[in-house]
Amino acid sequence: MRKRDLNQMMTSPKLPLITGEIKEYLVELLGAEVVEKYLQAVSTPMEEYTLHIFQQYELTEVIIEKIEESNFKTYHHPEFSNLIVTQPKGPFMVDYSENLKEITVDNRAAEMIYQGSDVFVPGIKRADKVKENDFTYIKNQKGIHVAKAKALMSQNTISTEKKGIAAKNLESPYKVPSVEQLGFQDLPVYFQSIPAYLTSLNLEPQPGDKVLDCCAAPGNKTIHLSELTKNSGEIIAVDRSKRRLYNLNEKIIKFGIKNIKTVPGNIIELSKEWNVKFDKILVDPPCTALGFRPRLVLDIERKTIESTANYQNAILFACNKLLKPGGELIYSTCTITKEENEEVVNRAMNLGLKIIEQNYKTATTGSINTDTSLPVQRFIPGQNKTLGYFIAKFRKQES
Repeated sequence: MRKRDLNQMMTSPKLPLITGEIKEYLVELLGAEVVEKYLQAVSTPMEEYTLHIFQQYELTEVIIEKIEESNFKTYHHPEFSNLIVTQPKGPFMVDYSENLKEITVDNRAAEMIYQGSDVFVPGIKRADKVKENDFTYIKNQKGIHVAKAKALMSQNTISTEKKGIAAKNLESPYKVPSVEQLGFQDLPVYFQSIPAYLTSLNLEPQPGDKVLDCCAAPGNKTIHLSELTKNSGEIIAVDRSKRRLYNLNEKIIKFGIKNIKTVPGNIIELSKEWNVKFDKILVDPPCTALGFRPRLVLDIERKTIESTANYQNAILFACNKLLKPGGELIYSTCTITKEENEEVVNRAMNLGLKIIEQNYKTATTGSINTDTSLPVQRFIPGQNKTLGYFIAKFRKQES
């Protein structure tokens, strides 16, 4: 294998690997100039990561000092006092010239390893002839190398284990701070992007409100909702994944939260059974995640965008039935397609939901619709130092 520096990694193959179909779609949607900047940005980590301090704001200075000890550039967020901003390290050159064994992981796992994560068993697809303590290269299913690592398990152990760290990341193009890496597991903190933070903030739940988070896991926005309600009222957190809700329940215990109740299930089906109305609803449904960073492979098909948008519309229809007249709803996604964003907004307005202004905005881009002006927030990699994201706020009209 010949020696390749990081620049060669980024251009041969050029990252992200993108199908002609989705690139053509994005150019139609955003224009060639915006898409070129988006593709350059989306294949790298976010320029800024924000650490959310839950309630114990007196810890801010201590936490900043600890992060700086790990040589990450760190500072207070200029607008939100309970957020600390950190910046990733990199890009670094990774030498792949040695003749080492390889571990193949799925594309999502590769994207995490690319920015410094260790190699966990669930993401591994192949580990041919790997022995414990072997030095290995990590690559995704498209053959893109993302790190050099040291195996902590043999191939046989990997094939029988269901969890755990299979290999320690030694070198990767980027290093993004994590709670575990910083040793903050016991502190009331979690990483949350600015758009995700704004999503809960713009719902503006009040103490005593009855709130629904209909696609809650992994639950960072749910926890933020509890903070905003001062741990009063009631928050119902629904998700289809019992495993992910189990992880959310662990966070609820860690943060000492009393007003969140988790419910496994599909909100579309649950809405047919429930006879309850909510003051506020957060709808952050499954999406195509074209705003997620870093993305090394973009192979979403247009039919997948359309089917995902149909599912989002069904979720919104179900939640509208559960919202009180005069109640408010936030709709958000971490993708940049029109079908999953503006077109969902248009259908929501046909349900009797009135789109309204958001009180907390940092995005410089609104709706990409040229025929209407919608008070929404759009975050686009290459234009914003964050992931791609969309936020819209509605109020249900009185009957």
